[in-house]
Amino acid sequence: MRIINFDKSYTKNLYEFIKNSKPHGYIDWIFEYNFFKNSLNSKQNDTSKSFFLIFSGQNRKVISGYCLIENKLGLGYSQLNIFLEDENYSNITKIINFLKKNSKITTKKLVIASNNDEKKLQKYLISCNWRAVREFHKLEKMLFDDLRIKIDNKFNIIQIEEKDSCKLTNLQNDAFKSHWGYEKNTSSEIKEEITKKYNTIFIHKNKSHSILGYVWIMQTQDFISKINMLGIDPDFTGKGLGKYLLYYALKHQINNGLKKVILDVDSRNTQACKLYEKFGFNKYLSLTWWEKELD
Repeated sequence: MRIINFDKSYTKNLYEFIKNSKPHGYIDWIFEYNFFKNSLNSKQNDTSKSFFLIFSGQNRKVISGYCLIENKLGLGYSQLNIFLEDENYSNITKIINFLKKNSKITTKKLVIASNNDEKKLQKYLISCNWRAVREFHKLEKMLFDDLRIKIDNKFNIIQIEEKDSCKLTNLQNDAFKSHWGYEKNTSSEIKEEITKKYNTIFIHKNKSHSILGYVWIMQTQDFISKINMLGIDPDFTGKGLGKYLLYYALKHQINNGLKKVILDVDSRNTQACKLYEKFGFNKYLSLTWWEKELD
């Protein structure tokens, strides 16, 4: 096995590798090449330092896996997204040692995700004393013209503008501060996301122009999109805004020819789970998060 730092010359090969791989990890990759390329090379991401390509032999022709590391300093752990095509997960130890040796891990704890189809990965993690800490559900909904949901149209929904990036940042950080795995965003990070063509963000403002809620849609494939986030001002919950934002997002996707919407939800977030169930979302995969203290 050979591990090298990612560089832009591998972008096309990596795109094809991930596109043809089975579902894995926690990332819903964007499968439109230009969007994929831009997401790897955004201003906020230095992929040459956080993304690593894995080759089964000593040559660098055929990619056999990859590792993305995100040091979540505010949460006290480093998050790994690892995929190995040969499923030889004993190599995860070698990958972690490589990251430690090259000072890529800056915390004392690691977290990694596996879906319920990755039996070999789960077996390996258990054997190495990783601890399961959280389960998320991956949900999907096929889109039809009739959503069969009665909705009270009492909210004015508009698409966000760059000038509102600070307001959205404050709302998002407030709405998700108690959610497991959420790390605070900066206004510059949110501003960059607003400008990306594959992101669409709708908001509701009150009379004083404060943002009370938002829904963030990310297009991942030609006819598939993801509800990336749905957030409500903690002081404005229970008034039907979340339900209406979800309805608005789904109608928008239908009107734009999308066929399916996916999303992730924490299994312990019963309120959100009930909302998505009411809208006809079905679970197609479960994602378990594991953690381990470094030696």
